[in-house]
Amino acid sequence: MFNTNIALSETQNQVIKNKISEAILEKFIPNFKLVGRATYKFLLLDIYYATLISETGHYPSDKFALILRYNRDFTKKSVVKETVEQLQKQKKYSENELIALKQLLNKAFRTIQKNDQFIAIKLLDKGIFYFKNEKVLETSDMDFLDLFFNIWLRENSQDPDFTKSLLGKDN
Repeated sequence: MFNTNIALSETQNQVIKNKISEAILEKFIPNFKLVGRATYKFLLLDIYYATLISETGHYPSDKFALILRYNRDFTKKSVVKETVEQLQKQKKYSENELIALKQLLNKAFRTIQKNDQFIAIKLLDKGIFYFKNEKVLETSDMDFLDLFFNIWLRENSQDPDFTKSLLGKDN
């Protein structure tokens, strides 16, 4: 008899996850092209690897995706808190807007473990977020989407060198 309960190796699991991620990206951005890659560091610690792709290989683009692969564990609460802080650097929110923002972000984020992947896709009329290849949020709130992606993509981001690399402008 053959043992059909053989566990997949870490490498085999990663290949399967990558194929699923690639299928998600191709669904929304067929023939996507790399714009740039960067590693976000804080106090010499690698926090996550980021990849930006688009339909043209350039940014800005009508369709693009930001992929984050985390190198550390984070609580959902800490990720939501940090994201809110980054959004508040771009816009002043009322108390009611902050409550709605936190509710939205709590839908988009989960507790993160090392090697987990988050994919944020921006299309002309909506954004779609995946965590560990599971769709976690779809929104047509373009103001939110612009501010969210600008955490990483705006000129005056928290880490301009990171942004420059992510935009493929570090050559």
